[in-house]
Amino acid sequence: MQSSKSSSSVGPRAEAIITTEPGDAARGAVLLPSLPGKPELTPETAQVIEEVPGYLGVPFVSPIFQALANYPDYLVPAWNRFKPVIGSPEFKQAAAGLGVPAGLLPAPEELAAGDDIRRYTITFHRLLPEILLLASCWYRGLTAGAPAALALDGTTPAPADPGPRGVAPEAVTIVPDGTPPGEELARVYEEIRTVHGHPRVLSYYRAIGGFMPQVWRRLEPIARSAEYAAAREQLLADAAAAAARLPVPVIDTAHANEVAAILAVFRVRLIPSLLLDTAVVLALLGENAAIVAA
Repeated sequence: MQSSKSSSSVGPRAEAIITTEPGDAARGAVLLPSLPGKPELTPETAQVIEEVPGYLGVPFVSPIFQALANYPDYLVPAWNRFKPVIGSPEFKQAAAGLGVPAGLLPAPEELAAGDDIRRYTITFHRLLPEILLLASCWYRGLTAGAPAALALDGTTPAPADPGPRGVAPEAVTIVPDGTPPGEELARVYEEIRTVHGHPRVLSYYRAIGGFMPQVWRRLEPIARSAEYAAAREQLLADAAAAAARLPVPVIDTAHANEVAAILAVFRVRLIPSLLLDTAVVLALLGENAAIVAA
């Protein structure tokens, strides 16, 4: 594991590493739980973590940045080169195209969900296409490279930075309270983790806690279906295709294999299932207008 005390060492444009994404995702599933959830931050990495909410418009920091904070020689230059892209019309349009097919969505049901759960799920769901696209761009820049015109490698001009958009007024977060789950909820968490191949129970499911058992009764058969698997694969293909048309950070890092593993497990396993699951939750709550549709 790379200490967050490492200094930044960014040289000329790096050669792409030879890698396979399924293998990287499998390694990432082992590596991710071993990383500290709140790593010790260098001043430069702390600045990245501080900037992320404003650029992505939500009042929290996605776990992908917390994980990559363990590798500041990658995260700092990758963020500084890529953050202007996040505000570009091209990035926003590409992210808006990473949606969920209507045929996957169930009919609404009477579920006991408070307004905080509705608003948090909308906030989380609408962020995920951007995080999936970011992870796809960063993985491509690390493993496949990019044409010179699209390589953010320190030698080509960076796009103009529009600056942070600010946190949206309607965006909210729920912080898991850390209460140990009861027997039924622990069983549900383990089933979610197993069905999706997640290395651990993710914060979204823990944040909405006691609401999950009633949701999972409807979500589980959908998550195990061929339609769900097809939607997931389409999301990944669409994100990869979009990343090939956008500028990507090409970073010379001493920890390329570890970073590729982290990016792959988020891109292949964690983000797509969260995007689809939160869409199903919103459909059950009758919030179809808030769903990013394919």
